[in-house]
Amino acid sequence: MTPIIRGEGLTPSEKRLVQFADRTFLRLWSYPNTFNDRTKTACGGGQEIADLLAVFENHVVLFSDKAISWQDNKPIELAWSRWYRRAIDGAVLQLNGAERWLDLHPDRVFTDKHCTQKLPVPLPGKADRITHLVAVVSGAEAAARRYFQDPRGSLMIIPSLTGAAHIDTARNGFRPFMVGDVNPDGTFVHVFDPIGLEIVMRELDTVADLTAYLVARAKILRSGKMSLAAGEEHLLAAYMMNGFQNGRPGFVPEKMRKRIRRAKLVIPEGEYETYVYSQLYAELAELKKRSMLWDEVIEMIAEDVLKGTSISILNFEPSVALSEAALRVIAGETRMNRVSLAHALWGAMERCVGEGMTRFVRRTFVTRRFPMRGIGYLFLILPQDKGAGTYEAYRAYRSSMLQTYCYSLFREQPKLDMVVGMAFDIYLKDGEIHTRSEDVMAMPPPDWTPEEIKTLETNRALFEMKDPREFEGSAVRHRIRNPFRASLRSP
Repeated sequence: MTPIIRGEGLTPSEKRLVQFADRTFLRLWSYPNTFNDRTKTACGGGQEIADLLAVFENHVVLFSDKAISWQDNKPIELAWSRWYRRAIDGAVLQLNGAERWLDLHPDRVFTDKHCTQKLPVPLPGKADRITHLVAVVSGAEAAARRYFQDPRGSLMIIPSLTGAAHIDTARNGFRPFMVGDVNPDGTFVHVFDPIGLEIVMRELDTVADLTAYLVARAKILRSGKMSLAAGEEHLLAAYMMNGFQNGRPGFVPEKMRKRIRRAKLVIPEGEYETYVYSQLYAELAELKKRSMLWDEVIEMIAEDVLKGTSISILNFEPSVALSEAALRVIAGETRMNRVSLAHALWGAMERCVGEGMTRFVRRTFVTRRFPMRGIGYLFLILPQDKGAGTYEAYRAYRSSMLQTYCYSLFREQPKLDMVVGMAFDIYLKDGEIHTRSEDVMAMPPPDWTPEEIKTLETNRALFEMKDPREFEGSAVRHRIRNPFRASLRSP
């Protein structure tokens, strides 16, 4: 495999954006400083499409980062107007151009300025694509803090503000540092200042959770049902407190959604503080720590893909497309799903090491809401027996065993839409569990033929496998009582 070229951001603000994206999207699906070949010449490079492009399943997220100095020596109305044009209008122009390029030339997106390497992950087709445009604008934070006399001073969200009205100083009720729909005639553009960006991407640090928020955010801000939000942090807090109870994205409690249909939603100052000092916030933070094993496993396997050091499995030559397809399934889980999956995986590793087992198998099942499909996970913990041949032979044996276990799970659970098998060679060092190597495979349901069923039974005997019903299962579900009950909160 060829190593994947991947940028790192060109400015301090772009580098900060990359750090957040690496954590949320993970590196295999996020690419800083992508280019097109429209202006490429023999001695020159291509034209930058976006400061960061992230692709995952049918979601494409385009980021434009604009760090523009605030003119302190000018009247505040004039300084705001100039900053807005250069930062926000400039970002909107770039984002609209990037979206247009993806629509017209999806096969001409490159990860390097010289346009030698195409985007290694597949772009969804235009008909199925959900595009999110994000403007990250900085430079006005100090002025906003002084204006609002607030230690954070984040931009206020006024959804009714559209287009040029943001800088119309003659408009009745004009005030600076307020942002609404900055691209009313096109795809909604999310505007984040550094404060909002950090809080959003820290709280929603999986691609499933972030894209769900962006969809819900664009919908509420263009619905005409919201009057204002005192800042991005307060808007996010309302989402976390009120959408968390039933897992459905929302900014108000479900029991009150009918009552406020004719009202304008106002999210005031203090909503974020209510959230961060709550029991819910503390419990979510603790669960997030426990789920990091899942992220680490994805990154370990993705590292080989990025470096081009993946090896063949089951006689399939390694490729970015093959590896990405399997990794995309496990990376598509929400943070709450990752809590349960990491718990099941870590428990399997501890059982295997703690009880000196030569093999341990555990299964767990997840139903994804978007899209709704049943996924069966099978964890095979199989430490290498160093006296039983070469490591290459061990890897081949392990991958074949893993495939057989996956097929067996399909035979037992024929309604599953996919089975993901993960195998690990683990060992204990200084009281801590480490892995030498990992395999992952994602399999759709097979079309069973008599020959395939016979082969499965032969392989099951070869690997001395137990009846599938004897596998140890895991049905861990973490439920947190939401302290923000509808009966205790006003609409």
